[in-house]
Amino acid sequence: MSENSNETEVKTVQSNPTLESEVNSARINALELKVETLSLITESMWNIVKDHSLEDSFDLKSEMAKVIGQREERSAEKVTCVHCGSEELLISGICSQCSEPLKGSDGISVFDY
Repeated sequence: MSENSNETEVKTVQSNPTLESEVNSARINALELKVETLSLITESMWNIVKDHSLEDSFDLKSEMAKVIGQREERSAEKVTCVHCGSEELLISGICSQCSEPLKGSDGISVFDY
């Protein structure tokens, strides 16, 4: 017997990130960058509003509550497709049954996309 026969062999297991985890990591990084960019834009716009005194009584929290309510109303609004008669959410812009544009979808807010 050799001297090393009683020694426990230690194996190091290295984990290799899977392609899926790499893709998810890249997506998270991209989303974090977008959130940071939107945060900078929002803060800059808020500073412009304050600096130019465009609205002395501007209340950000009440305006946010108003916008939340408006978005909820828009996201719940339904229309009947004039092409196939299917009832669809207007916010989708396109009928899920026949893929035709929904009447009235041209008035969808750009913030709903």
